Amino acid sequence: MGYINAIIILGGIGILGALGVAILTGYTGLFTIGNAGFMALGGYMSAILVTKLGVPFVIALLLGGVFAGLCSFIIGIPAFRSQLRGDYFAIATLGFSEAVRLLLNNTKAVGGAFGYMGIPILTTLPVVILFVLFGVIFAHMFVTSQYGKNCIAISQDEVAAQMMGVNLLKTKLIALFISAFYAGVAGGLLGFYIAYQSPSFYTTARSSEMLAAVVFGGIQSLIGPVITAFILVAVPQLLLVFAEWRLIIYGALFVIVMIFRPQGLLGYVEMNMNFAYAWWYRLRGKPYAGGKETS
Repeated sequence: MGYINAIIILGGIGILGALGVAILTGYTGLFTIGNAGFMALGGYMSAILVTKLGVPFVIALLLGGVFAGLCSFIIGIPAFRSQLRGDYFAIATLGFSEAVRLLLNNTKAVGGAFGYMGIPILTTLPVVILFVLFGVIFAHMFVTSQYGKNCIAISQDEVAAQMMGVNLLKTKLIALFISAFYAGVAGGLLGFYIAYQSPSFYTTARSSEMLAAVVFGGIQSLIGPVITAFILVAVPQLLLVFAEWRLIIYGALFVIVMIFRPQGLLGYVEMNMNFAYAWWYRLRGKPYAGGKETS
């Protein structure tokens, strides 16, 4: 049972990271392969807040996410002012992530290459489930809001979006901040589950896993990345004999998906609460008609 709990916990952490990439890449069209750097920043900060300053666990996780979001402006402002997009922005995020990892690797105050030790084990299954639920709800609220519509407009055509009055810099920075926030919280949960932080946790492979969940799950979809993020974490754990081959498998799946279904498995399929409404009306013995109660 403990092994199953571990898989669910790691899967939930993967879901949070994938939600951040889904908002930035899936909805805003900004290709990123550097969210592992934001995971590291949020994870280390939340660990320091708890161990050094005695900040409560949940507050430390949220503050770690905010710290990662603020750090995203370091790369976001110059990149967006220079109008970097596509592969160029992806390379910029990759460079930022590697810079963060190397900085942590050579900073003795946070353990350097040995990692940051003495972190209490506070991440439990109920905690992860709650964070995932709130994370999914907030992501759904964001992508269905006006800001989310602006992000979709930018992903479709930046010039047209700007002509319609969308503030490109502000919208992109908001999307990047939220993406980094999700990654930072995921990094904190990971550290408080494993009981230490290490720069080796946050390599390019970590970023690739989050990106793979979005590509496989579907562009402009939340439910798709949520499902595939859990699968991409659970399957290698259940089939450890193939764990070393996962990046090769990911690469092959990338090619297959891009050829036969470039929008992803559930691309453009958005999650909604119709099933909950239908269940509620059925419980009350009344028919359900698309969100409207009928007599």
